[in-house]
Amino acid sequence: MGFKKEPLLHVKYFSFGASGSGASAADPASPVDGDIFAIPAGAVITACDVIITSAVTGSIDIGDDDDADGFVATAGVTEGTPGLYVGAGAYLSSGAKKYYSATGKEVKLDATTISAGAFTVAVHGYHT
Repeated sequence: MGFKKEPLLHVKYFSFGASGSGASAADPASPVDGDIFAIPAGAVITACDVIITSAVTGSIDIGDDDDADGFVATAGVTEGTPGLYVGAGAYLSSGAKKYYSATGKEVKLDATTISAGAFTVAVHGYHT
């Protein structure tokens, strides 16, 4: 648990064919369905960015245990075009935020169709 209003930032790197931890661009993880990070109790997720660094073939959705594309829906990402895409899934649309009162939820990548490319996910928020 962080300090009150302490910023929360979690960044994970992905590249097709990689097998790393995702902790850095030099050690990217494979873009398969799985957890990006465990959400701490008292966290507010305010944004989720996807940075396409190399054209991706396939689709990217990012959500949590309850909604696979609650943070980023593939319709808001042009996977084949490098650039920054701001997540606008149901949790974050129209400036909304998502509050987690307890542990037990994770930010998750739903990307089973990816067959090429590289991207970074940055989850932003703060502790209450």
